[in-house]
Amino acid sequence: MSGKRVVLVTGHRALGELTALSQQAELHSLDTISEAAQESLLPSVDCLLVAGLWPESLGKEKISRMKNLKFIQLRLAGANHVPIRYIPPGVVICTNAGGFSLGVAEYAWGLLLAAAKRVVVFDANLKAGQFTREFRTKVGNEIMLLRGKTLGIIGYGGIGRAVAAMGRGFGMKVNAFSRHPEAEPDIAVFQGREGLLDVLRTSDAVVISIPLTNRTLGLIGDAELSVMKPGAILVNIAREEIVDEPALFKHLKANPAFTYATDVWRLTDGAESFTASVPFLELENFIGTPHVSGPSESSTGDPMRLAVENLLRYLKGEEPRNVVDRSEYT
Repeated sequence: MSGKRVVLVTGHRALGELTALSQQAELHSLDTISEAAQESLLPSVDCLLVAGLWPESLGKEKISRMKNLKFIQLRLAGANHVPIRYIPPGVVICTNAGGFSLGVAEYAWGLLLAAAKRVVVFDANLKAGQFTREFRTKVGNEIMLLRGKTLGIIGYGGIGRAVAAMGRGFGMKVNAFSRHPEAEPDIAVFQGREGLLDVLRTSDAVVISIPLTNRTLGLIGDAELSVMKPGAILVNIAREEIVDEPALFKHLKANPAFTYATDVWRLTDGAESFTASVPFLELENFIGTPHVSGPSESSTGDPMRLAVENLLRYLKGEEPRNVVDRSEYT
């Protein structure tokens, strides 16, 4: 060993891209070392850098062998994929909140605009050779003019703030649901159960950008959907499990003017399935894409850069950012 702290990287094979980190630590890739090599390496690992979803190969038994583990840095913005129950209480876990803010916020607006301007419906109609002037008039009357409307944001972190800034550019009033009071001009912040219902009740379009925790699992269900406007738009770029799928499917069937647009899907066996527990894809008022909002930001390299910067803060003895509150996941 080199005397440097040992960092094990998962889900990222190109260790050469982690130049700044390699100057401070001894790097190893879980993806490229054999089981035999892992046997001797795991007890010496000080830090984990998890570049994607938590790997299935790093289960309870291997975690228990990492006796020197002190710090885990995630490249993703959420920690719902981490097996926290197996990780010793003294290990600090940090998310990469804010690492994907701009790209995901722009993509949220892509989904919102596709719904508001009926882009998907017009495109499908033209491709099917069914276009008529009567259809254009009918669907054209459903197009939502955003200026003067109200945008609701569920979760006012980095992504929520970026979504809000773009909403103000469209001349929209912005209401945000957040656990923390925010002093920002032109933003009304709501808290608690009644605050959530107020945001949903008053908004013409709602963007879900809140982390998935034990408090937000199934946050949007029958009661919450029932207070929303019949012609509202609901956009999800957070986690699919935040919505109650059967309740949402029923709401979409009963309210054809209501649109749900999502880029996120349920996790199945450690990966997104791109399927739902209900037949969303049969509905005209459903828009789905295969979780590409994150990769749109990953192309800049910013998420990994920011994750590495936070890990370096820890290695240098500085206070790391975005420390996970375990009580939200256990």
